[in-house]
Amino acid sequence: MLDPNISSPASLPVEGDIDTALSAFSRHGLSDLSNSSLMNRVDSKFLLPTSSLIDVINACQDDYSLLEINGLTKFIYENLYFDSPSLNLYHHHHNRKLNRFKVRHRHYADVGTSYLEVKFKNNKGRTIKNRCLSVRDPIAALENNHDFLEGHGVPKTQELIALQNCTYQRVSLANEKRGERITFDLGVTFSDAKISSSQKNPYQLSNYFIAELKQSTLDRESPFYRLMREMSVRPKGFSKYCMGVALTHTQPIKKNRFKANILRLQKGA
Repeated sequence: MLDPNISSPASLPVEGDIDTALSAFSRHGLSDLSNSSLMNRVDSKFLLPTSSLIDVINACQDDYSLLEINGLTKFIYENLYFDSPSLNLYHHHHNRKLNRFKVRHRHYADVGTSYLEVKFKNNKGRTIKNRCLSVRDPIAALENNHDFLEGHGVPKTQELIALQNCTYQRVSLANEKRGERITFDLGVTFSDAKISSSQKNPYQLSNYFIAELKQSTLDRESPFYRLMREMSVRPKGFSKYCMGVALTHTQPIKKNRFKANILRLQKGA
């Protein structure tokens, strides 16, 4: 769960305001998605000030429906990313290597299910995600599923260790006709998985939330893409794993590629 020692930033809309904005949406369940399940997709990411969240949500009401599961419309995600001790997967992303991987354990806290996931970014710019149902314990999930990881091309799976925690609250929208989804990640919090809980110094995105537009093919005429253009917000690379490592890793690490994002976060909205 989100670290209880981190207070909500003053710029984050109060829970009631978010719920009020979401109440105007039509709803869908996971079983209603086929065109917009998007395990093979193109991602466009946008870093937005939390002060704009309600306006953005309101602007999406006519074109998107809201995911609802068991009466819930906001969901806690608990991610733990794995990498080699020398951070090979991090450096592959930093150095813009094509055909690269990320490996993570994801726990859906509200639903109580967990998955071990492989995300593969190919040389066509597409993200391909594969996952298997797993146990709650991330380390046990990793140890029990080397065959799954190797079957999807992950190299040197025996070297993988727990590197980075990332938690947030997610709102998910979909336009089934257009075959696209939008996720809003709120209160994103990073911490170094190698450090004991008592010594952790989590980093929360106090002034920003992350919006991700997931499409089968890139369509800049998407209602959400047009909204971003009207707001003068450009898509921006923002890997939560890589940014988390860059912001919380205790040892010196190469992060030139991420400096623009780091400076923006430090500056605030």
